[in-house]
Amino acid sequence: MTKVRAPLSFSLAITTVIGVIGWVDAGRITRRANRTLRHWSESDRKGTPTLDQAIALDRAFLDAGGDYAPILESYARQLNVTLAASMACHAALGEDIAAVSRETADAIGASIQIIQPGASPTAVHRAIAETEEAGVRLTRLLGRLRSFLPGNGAGQGKAGVI
Repeated sequence: MTKVRAPLSFSLAITTVIGVIGWVDAGRITRRANRTLRHWSESDRKGTPTLDQAIALDRAFLDAGGDYAPILESYARQLNVTLAASMACHAALGEDIAAVSRETADAIGASIQIIQPGASPTAVHRAIAETEEAGVRLTRLLGRLRSFLPGNGAGQGKAGVI
């Protein structure tokens, strides 16, 4: 029975390479036993080839007629998935900073109107409303900033990577 392997996994990439170059050549290239190669090709096992071994396997796959590098593609896809989340968080942080800037400017502008002689109660209410909205935006920004600390949000344990 064929095992199902995750689309972005190294195990699928290893299986693809070995399917073309064979177990014997893969073992010779990596200087590893079939058992190790089988572990690398199974999603439920730990372990992956070293960088040098991965490059050598991809090179052998290409030399055998492959039109791409499966292990490199797997790594690139996994990196893209990881970076997409981080980039989305940074984009959201930028949006929150812009919103705080706009709302704070509105609050300051409305508050300056109160300095003028004869400011109406409506102007005071507007300044209060604008300042409250700026406070809401600042609270959101504070939450977003905290999510960049290790152990918060969906982070991987490094500041700024969520």
